[in-house]
Amino acid sequence: MTIKSRIRLLALLLSSCFVVSACESSVMHQSQAQTVAQVGSVGSHYMAALRESKQAPTTYQDSEILPKLSTREDFYRAAVITSRILSGFEYNKQPLDEEMAGRIFDAYFDALDPQRMFLLQSDIERFRPQRLNTAAMIADGELSMAFDIYTLYRERVQEHYQYIFALLDSGHQFDFTKDESFSIDRKKLPWPKSKDELHNLWRQRVKNDFLRLKLVDKTDAEILDRLRKRYTNNQKLTLQANSEDVAEMFLNAYADSTDPHTSYFSPTSAKNFNVQLSLSVEGIGAVLQKRDEYAQIREVVAGGPAAKSGQIQPGDRIVAVGQGEEGPMEDVIDWRLDDIVAKVRGERGTVVRVEILPGDEGVEAQSRIVRIVRDRVMMEDQAARVKTLEVEVEGKQRKVGVITIPSFYEDFEGRSNRQDDYKSVTRDVKKILEDLNQQDVSAVVLDLRNNGGGSLSEAANLSGLFVGPMNHIVQVKDNNDRVSHVRSNSQAMVWDKPVVVMVNRVSASASEIFAAVIQDYGRGIVVGDDTWGKGTVQTLTNLSDFIKQQMITNPEIGALKWTIQMFFRVNGASTQAKGVEPDIHFPSQFNHEEFGESSYPNALPWTQINPVKHRQFKDMQPIIKELRKLHEQRAKESGSWQLYVDETDYSVKLSERKEVSLNYEKRLQERKDMEQQRQQFNERRKALGESDVGVFRLDDGLSFGEGNLKEELEIEKRRKESIDTPTREAANIAADLVDLY
Repeated sequence: MTIKSRIRLLALLLSSCFVVSACESSVMHQSQAQTVAQVGSVGSHYMAALRESKQAPTTYQDSEILPKLSTREDFYRAAVITSRILSGFEYNKQPLDEEMAGRIFDAYFDALDPQRMFLLQSDIERFRPQRLNTAAMIADGELSMAFDIYTLYRERVQEHYQYIFALLDSGHQFDFTKDESFSIDRKKLPWPKSKDELHNLWRQRVKNDFLRLKLVDKTDAEILDRLRKRYTNNQKLTLQANSEDVAEMFLNAYADSTDPHTSYFSPTSAKNFNVQLSLSVEGIGAVLQKRDEYAQIREVVAGGPAAKSGQIQPGDRIVAVGQGEEGPMEDVIDWRLDDIVAKVRGERGTVVRVEILPGDEGVEAQSRIVRIVRDRVMMEDQAARVKTLEVEVEGKQRKVGVITIPSFYEDFEGRSNRQDDYKSVTRDVKKILEDLNQQDVSAVVLDLRNNGGGSLSEAANLSGLFVGPMNHIVQVKDNNDRVSHVRSNSQAMVWDKPVVVMVNRVSASASEIFAAVIQDYGRGIVVGDDTWGKGTVQTLTNLSDFIKQQMITNPEIGALKWTIQMFFRVNGASTQAKGVEPDIHFPSQFNHEEFGESSYPNALPWTQINPVKHRQFKDMQPIIKELRKLHEQRAKESGSWQLYVDETDYSVKLSERKEVSLNYEKRLQERKDMEQQRQQFNERRKALGESDVGVFRLDDGLSFGEGNLKEELEIEKRRKESIDTPTREAANIAADLVDLY
């Protein structure tokens, strides 16, 4: 999802892919500058497997010294400025009092250890006397408590990974005949009360990871190797956190306690956020991911410097980086991914030298150094794209354009600098629509599924392509109850034919604004699931702007994305908490109690204001009634639609499990049942002439970055190129709309 993670640091460290960036998309104000034969005890094979294992037993020093993390003057400034903005100017401004202090205290522990697998109840109690002082500490810029808590957390991480490695290296006998279960979601469970309880949780965790690999016929030696590498990497990534990460996490505990969409960005995170929003970056044009101790090339961006070099391919590993023509090569093995990215990115026109281990040459690979001149890279794979479908309606063929919009992106800097080629979703979609007009396309589907939002001005301008220029798009209200209107600035209405907007539960913010405009103006219909329900506007403030005049040597102290307004549809209704209800519902792939604005305890309530005058292109209600009849008739007769409904229901059922059995026979039977269900779905797909790209995959026991990259990329490519059942039905509805509109 593109909605904000409560555990920004762990998400960053454990599952990062960087363009050489992961961030929340939201509505940004225009001023913003992922079987052995013998069952039962593994002990009979375990020690033999330990000897056969490719890696010797791991030893860890209890006395291993980690770098001391402590607060700094720049964190002090960031905290003080953040507290003044949020307590004095945010839309739902809340005093930094004892009530807020308690929320921040609890949120910080939840962010550090969301699954409650490292810290004890006594650890929380140890700091509880300072709980109500948290607010005063932030207001004074005093973050030492946050670092003291993190130091304790880091000690607990070390202790428990030492326990895990001892468990793996000792030949501990996992009894898979025991009727035991493991909670895979502990967010709402009590904190463990003792180290014995924690050790038991980790024994269950390791047992589950072992069992997952055992169920896919991995040998004990292979399992030991994989788990050692996995836990070693996870331990390193967690312990590589620096002082900037700790300050960012703590200030985010504060920001998140005020509003679900308010965030503090460290200087590094702020740069990544801007890259994601603008879809452009100066660097070599490669997407990196962490794989064991290496930074691996996951994707080479078409047209970028790396692609043009012809010497870098997906799967290659970066082992060293050098700056300029003669700068020393720095070994980057075991570095944090974002630190490697910082070395590879750089100013356009400058030289970077990258030492590569070719991925296709295996363990015998010989490294080579590739010289690359950095350039501005456009992330076209994340930009709007189109496919044209042929749909038959009563014997007549109609062309329907399907435009996928991943986010409402805009290169603010490029626009401000009046660059002719600056990137924006409105510009890209306008070109697509003009081309579709030339192709005699009868209707369009705009796919906003999983689109978490982006630029408010882009939501307005994109809307203008469909309703015309200078029309009211959305109303915004500040914390003084002043209402203003955002209008479309598009030069002209580009598309006057029928429109269908496809959304799901993760469509949020700017996506909701656009979908609401199409409904309220009678320009088309919305299909899919109830949207997220984010009805607030944020702005991004560079905190350094507050101190640059003070002659500070290093004024970079990060940025604050904070809520300044609430937005309302032109009919006066808010999308806050309720979202946009589709005119035609598709089966939901999400649990609405866990996904959506209303799931946040501090979400603002729904409200409404007066409507604003706006044009009604068509009275859509009688048309919607007829479209529903046609859709329901197709749904009854379509084997593809029934298959989609059954697969969705099955997937939701699986996703709602909170615990798994650690009994081998039970898990084996579960896997057999899942495989049988998978085969049934696949047989139905084949009978319908459909590809198997949508069939759910059985658990392979692997974590992110451990699988076969070539296979993963092929699946991603097939999925992106395929037309899924909801899209086909949305196109059918669009074709129906042509005769009714």
